[in-house]
This record gives sequence, C-alpha cells and structure tokens, in this order.
Amino acid sequence: MKALFWLPHLRRFLGVFSFLLIGLGSSSAWALTCQTSSGATQFTEPIGNVSVPDTVPDGTIIWISPTRTTSGTCKKSASDSVNLATVDHIYFYSLQGSPRAIYPGDPSTWGIDISIRYNGAEYPLSEISGVAGNGLFTGFTLPPCSLADYNRGVCFINVSITYQIVIRKHGLSPFVHPTQDLFSLFQFDGQLGINSTQASYQYILSGMSNIVGTACTVDVKVTPEPGVVDFGEVQAVPGGFSPSRPTKPFNLALDKSCSTSIKVSGYFETSNAVQNNLLLPAADSNFGISIQNQNGVQVPIREPFLLGTFSPTQTQMDVPMTASLVPLGTPKIGPFSATATILILYD
Repeated sequence: MKALFWLPHLRRFLGVFSFLLIGLGSSSAWALTCQTSSGATQFTEPIGNVSVPDTVPDGTIIWISPTRTTSGTCKKSASDSVNLATVDHIYFYSLQGSPRAIYPGDPSTWGIDISIRYNGAEYPLSEISGVAGNGLFTGFTLPPCSLADYNRGVCFINVSITYQIVIRKHGLSPFVHPTQDLFSLFQFDGQLGINSTQASYQYILSGMSNIVGTACTVDVKVTPEPGVVDFGEVQAVPGGFSPSRPTKPFNLALDKSCSTSIKVSGYFETSNAVQNNLLLPAADSNFGISIQNQNGVQVPIREPFLLGTFSPTQTQMDVPMTASLVPLGTPKIGPFSATATILILYD
C-alpha cells in the first residue's frame, strides 16, 4: 500500500492559517434550566493574548478554543401545565443583543466574528437565533413530564455537548481591539426560549481586550516541498504494519517579518475524520496518522499547540516534526492519502 500525507501551507495566514416581543402572564413560562454536573451555570474561557496582523484578510482565524464538553443536566424548573407539556429541544441560544447576557456586546464593532463549531460544522454567532425554538439544536430533547414526576424531581435529561469557539477577523481594517474584557456568547436553554428568571448555563469569553493589532506576520513553509510527506510503499501485515510504526520527518520553517517578540501556536485543520487524535485517511482504512513534535510527543489535531516564541531579533525558526502510521486493526490494502493544513495563531 502507498500512503501520502499532504500538508499544504498558507502564507501569512493568521492564526498561520421585526424584533419579536412575547408577553406572557407568568414568568415561569421560560422555566427550563441547564447546569453542569457540578451545578455550575456559567463557564468563563480565557483567550490569553491574541495579535491580529494588519495584512491578513477578513475571515482569517485569530483564535480557536480547546474542544469543550459541557456535561450536566437540563431540567424543567416550573410545574405549570405549559412547561410540563412542552417537548423541550435543547438549543444553543445566541446572547448577542440579549438582555439575559451577563456580559453583553457586539463583536462586529470590534472587527471580529465569533462562531460555534458543532458536529463538524461552523455556525456564526450572528446567525444563531436567540428567539424561542430557533437556536442551534444540540440534538438533545427533554420530553413532556407529568406533575407527579416533576414533584419526584425526575423531569430532567442528561446532556453532554462538545463544541469549539472560533474567532475570525471580520469587517474592520485597520483592526480595532475590543474595549471590554468579558463577553457572553450563548446560553443552553429549551423550546420556550432563553430563561428570563432563572440561571441557565452561559459560555463567556474573557480577555477580549487582549485582542490587539500588530504589524508582525509569520510565514510558514512545510518541507519537504510541496508539503507532501510520502511514506512510499508500506507493507501491511495482520494487525498492523512492517515495520510496526512507519515514520517520516517533516519540518515547519517559520519566517518572521518584524522586529518584535511574538509567540506563535499551530493548529492542524483537516476535513478528514479524526479518531483518538489520529488523522484517518478513510473511515475504513483501519489506520491513522499521528503527528509528533521533535521530542516525540504527539501534537493534537484540531486543537491549538505551541510552536515557539520569536525573540525581537530572531527572524527564522525551524520546527521539526514527524508523521507516523498507527494501525487500528489490519490496515486496508491500497493507496491512501490524507490532508491537514497548518494554521498559525499569534499569541
């Protein structure tokens, strides 16, 4: 079998790479609440320091969160007939412009666009509704509940929702950094909309005022050129490969164009499936591709990781890496290829 691992690079790729008012007689109508397993109703994610090069175009990624999983419960929290009879789909509701936002704000005035990555797709916060029943559906549903079950405390559903937050440059040139530090993105809530009387889980970003413009850019080139890690002919044997873990080196050559110190991180983006942090050439290939740093430590796929810090006078940096084939059973025989793009994020 022959396997190729394709690593294209992007030069100077940042981060590379009708108002509806409903009046109801009882405030209990918005009575579903979501909280984590520990009882928390909010999570604050620090973004650290983020630099936005002046030359990068709109749509350039400037920050990506770690993958987050919110595990806990969503429960009916009022016993009136409307709530108990409601089929409560659980949604991400945008808090942009909502009076329920703990920390309100409008990212478009800061020259950024914020999105939620969920189930393999990316949803701009500005396009996610805050209107009842029209948020981003999580796939979880709390069915109707009897008054007897409500009184027994069993009108709830366990949820485990995994997502990432992405910030892109958008709309303003030159970039205008945010003046506020905290911003509420979304709230988990039910079919009747954002709970107006009780706390339900909110996701909050902190450090927004740390997003600043910079004249510094870093180009990246993947060698061997043109960014193809060619494993050549690899022998498949029952249960794996011979040799057991075929490995090939490659290098990220970073070129800085300014005279200031800057820390850069990497992010491997891919359209291929990922399993246990392995890049899968195909769903049925029975092997994956692992990427390691120069110390042999596996680096994450679709998660930010540190590449290094340039000193003020340093203009070039090499980041040696390796790619390995890891069996997940008896590999399927035949040619395979997989693609990952390295994005550069500026800290």
